Amino acid sequence: VGDYLIGEGFRLICELDLAPATKNAMLQAASRGMVTLCRGQGAELIWAASPRPLSSLEVLDIFRHKTAPAFETALKLGALFSEADPAALEALSDYSEALGIAYQIRDDLEDYSGESDSHDLRDFRLSLILAIALKRSGQSKDKKILKALWEGSVSYSDVEDDVKRILEQGEIPAKARELLEAYKEQAIRSLRYLQNPTLKGLLRRVIGKIFGEQLIEGYCSEFEARNAPGGALGAPNAGKSHPAGN
Repeated sequence: VGDYLIGEGFRLICELDLAPATKNAMLQAASRGMVTLCRGQGAELIWAASPRPLSSLEVLDIFRHKTAPAFETALKLGALFSEADPAALEALSDYSEALGIAYQIRDDLEDYSGESDSHDLRDFRLSLILAIALKRSGQSKDKKILKALWEGSVSYSDVEDDVKRILEQGEIPAKARELLEAYKEQAIRSLRYLQNPTLKGLLRRVIGKIFGEQLIEGYCSEFEARNAPGGALGAPNAGKSHPAGN
């Protein structure tokens, strides 16, 4: 069903009544996003087949490839359709990359805290928390435990108490939360290059919706003004000159 829907997406793009150059750019964006997602998922599958310790940078790079393109493709298709300028497209790429990584970090934290139905360490999946813990572990005994867990030579249930001790003593969840906040802030900062205040507000609202926060400044006032009786007809197109919003 997933493959069918992807094919339908390409078909719908092809049927749009657009200039050939615009349609070509949209098809390229969709295909490039699909290929990047597959490479990211493939990197994780390669690790699962031959598990080994990964650095936090390596884990983040897999997050960057297997999640961020889903956001980027969705946003860029709309931007290309509206003929946004290159600066807007680049801003959307930066926003999507930071948002995708933040999304995955939040997912890892929820797995560890029990807020999710899954558990990366128990289910033997890539974990940024485990990568940070291995890098920060000082005692050789702790490193040995974490390395064995990375390699799959021990199960999480066998070393659960030790792992929890290592993570809490090293304040590893707190370090992961710091990274989460940094990538969320990076996503917000990337919006400063967008000239359309309504678009800025909407993308801030996306962050608020995903992470349960009030980050919707610049959205409501624009929306209300646009829809008020006698108000301005529509908002400026993405990438066109307009006083900067929030």
